[in-house]
Amino acid sequence: MASWKKRLISQSDLMVLGEKLREKNKKIVFTAGSWDLIHAGQCRYLEKAREYGDVLVVGVSSNNAIKQVKGPNKPILDEKIRAEMLTYLKSVDFVTVLPEPSCQPSLGLLKPDVYITVKEDWTDNYKESREYKTVVKYGGEVVIVDRQSTTISTTQILQRAIGGHLSEVLKDFMQYRKEPLKEK
Repeated sequence: MASWKKRLISQSDLMVLGEKLREKNKKIVFTAGSWDLIHAGQCRYLEKAREYGDVLVVGVSSNNAIKQVKGPNKPILDEKIRAEMLTYLKSVDFVTVLPEPSCQPSLGLLKPDVYITVKEDWTDNYKESREYKTVVKYGGEVVIVDRQSTTISTTQILQRAIGGHLSEVLKDFMQYRKEPLKEK
């Protein structure tokens, strides 16, 4: 078995993983996301999350969960590829694929000491979320951190790549934009 596969944990094994780590007095940190086209901001975020404990477990939204939230054109990469990529990062200890958009079921199984999430618009109301209520109920802590890159995102990477490609493809047609179309 490839070494990265040992770090991939099924949802059904999260409870056992949590128990084993707590027996060793390890502080467990959990975070989740899509992790499509991993970039520097995401890597910085995972490094920061790792600083809150001894073991970092990362949830990867399944293909189906992402489609439900972000639409039919996402994700770019399959859930297995995204999960494998995360196992190669030194800050990440374990990875699990999340079957639904909310990571609340995974939080209930793993019971991490710290749940880290990135500050977004919805976090003004985060204490009303199922995730927050689950973590606080068993005595865990929820930590909200700032984005680690405000200028790089998967969407921005795609826009740049597609925009650059389209301008190259369409350059021959751009000459017609110089003047409005007129009758001859």
